[in-house]
Amino acid sequence: MSLPFRVTDLLTDRGSCFTADAFEAACWRHEIEHRKTRPYTPKTNGMVERFDGRVQREMLGITIYSHQDLEILLAGFNLAYNGRRQRALKGLPPEMVLHQRLKDKPALVRAAAKEANPAALDCALKVVADTKEASQLDS
Repeated sequence: MSLPFRVTDLLTDRGSCFTADAFEAACWRHEIEHRKTRPYTPKTNGMVERFDGRVQREMLGITIYSHQDLEILLAGFNLAYNGRRQRALKGLPPEMVLHQRLKDKPALVRAAAKEANPAALDCALKVVADTKEASQLDS
């Protein structure tokens, strides 16, 4: 899925996947300024850390059997997450904030972006139900 906005800056930690030459080259190719947090400062990356923690709490208890199921589950999770009201966004859902920011800065809009699949949540819930059924102990 493409993003509905143009990425101009990227802040990451110093994980090996973000310091690899190929990653740096991709950022350069797409004209993205890549900045890295200072070492051992997870507070700087707080929003990402909070999101990752939520993913761990809500999803990692589920046994996933294929990469395709993981993709479906993550798409559904993102759809549900982006529909929730967020305290950091003054109680607004991220989608609403995104639309307002793109309206305020039309230069960041990407016309070719695909909308999120509204059926993603239903597909993800089916994967969860199938997983729970498969993980039941035989009697």
